[in-house]
Formats: sequence, C-alpha cells, structure tokens
Amino acid sequence: MRALFISDLHLKESDAVTTARFFAFMREVAPGADALYVMGDLFHAWLGDALIPHDPFARSAIDAFAQLNKAKTNIFFIHGNRDFMLGKQFAEACSGKLLPETDLISLGGETALLLHGDELCTDDARYQRTRKILRSRAFKAFGNALPHWVRRQIAKRLRSASKAHKANAPMQILDANFDAVSAMFAKHNVQLMIHGHTHRPTDETIERDGVRTRRIVLSDWQQDYGYLEWIDGKFFVRPWPPSAPQSAGENVA
Repeated sequence: MRALFISDLHLKESDAVTTARFFAFMREVAPGADALYVMGDLFHAWLGDALIPHDPFARSAIDAFAQLNKAKTNIFFIHGNRDFMLGKQFAEACSGKLLPETDLISLGGETALLLHGDELCTDDARYQRTRKILRSRAFKAFGNALPHWVRRQIAKRLRSASKAHKANAPMQILDANFDAVSAMFAKHNVQLMIHGHTHRPTDETIERDGVRTRRIVLSDWQQDYGYLEWIDGKFFVRPWPPSAPQSAGENVA
C-alpha cells in the first residue's frame, strides 16, 4: 500500500510557482497511490463551496483531483485554518471525501491520528478564541449566506489580521504545545500522529508516562516544499520537486 500526505500548500492564483508544483505533483507523484490525504490549507483562502462555479482556478484544482480519483486513488480532505469552509460540495466535485477535524486511519495495522494541527497551538490564546468562532456552525451558516464580494472582503481582513498577529507574536506560541500534543495522544489512545499547520516539519519521538509516541509534522509548500509518503510500513519524507532546497528524501521510518 502507498499513501501520500500533503499540507499547507496555500494555493492561490497569484502564486504561480506553488501552483505549478501542485499540478506537477498531481501528474507525476500522486498517480499510483492508494490514498492521498490533504491535511488542511490546500487553499490560501476558501470562501465557501457556492463560489466554485465562479472560480476557474479552484475548478482547475478540482479537475486535477477528480482525474486522480479516476486512476483509482482515494482522496481525503481535512479542514485547515485557511480553508475551514471547504464543504461536501467541494469534496464530491473532487471525487473525494471530507474527513472530520481529527480522524483515525490504519496504516499497515498501526493506527494513525490525522489532523491539521492548529488546535495544538494552545499557547496562542487569541488564535484559539478566533478559531472557536470561525469553526462554529453559526459562522459557517452566516458566511455561506453572504454575497461573494463580501466574503472576499472578510477573508482579506482575516488574512491581514493573521499576518499582523504572527509578525508580533513570540515564535514559541505559534508552535504546538507539548501538553496539548500529549493530551491528543492520550485522548485518542494512539502512538502515531500526523499533522501540518506549524510550518515546522519534524519527525520526533516523545516518551511520557512510559508511553512512546511519534509525531510527524508535514512540510508546507512555501518554505520546505515536501510531502510524506508511506509505503508498506515505512515513512519517507520527500522534497517536491526533487531539487527543492530542503534536507529531505531519506527514510524516516
């Protein structure tokens, strides 16, 4: 079995480099995989599925996923903090499936916990308060009822506020909190976790209370340009494209 994991592409029409990398990945890497897991922030902003007919750029990405599914690759999506309004319409158009915010999958008999990872950054209290509001059913219903031009203005303001917050916040509060990570392992009773969001790719072993756990943090596509591959019981970190400037490609099983 072969499974691929990607996160934090932050696709947007104005970023021609990342867009080209994405479509090349869909043509050259993803075919032949049994499963592709898109672990949040596929898009830099997603304003609701109702905008699909009005967004040629999004439709081109949707077509790439749909073509991959025709080649027998199962496709799964998890919400990120930038594209939390992705819905069933988008997933179905891609011939994929939208997973819950945390999901358990089996990899060769081992259970892995998948999530985007922003809920682990509990030191950033301001972000967590905002996250709670934006992920609420009330906000999603409100947002989906707005005209698309209003949604774009709201998204623009949210991005500006997020950029300013990150510029002024201490770096450590933007990373996953150790206790939050430990609690997530305990809550789901697993020893393997895979997530993105932090833009700090790592593969670490954590031992606490006699339990040995492994946390793999996926690369983003603005700085580290990589993906995670699982083949018959072993993980590989792969740079993408192969010449991308990062120290990856080795077996990290």
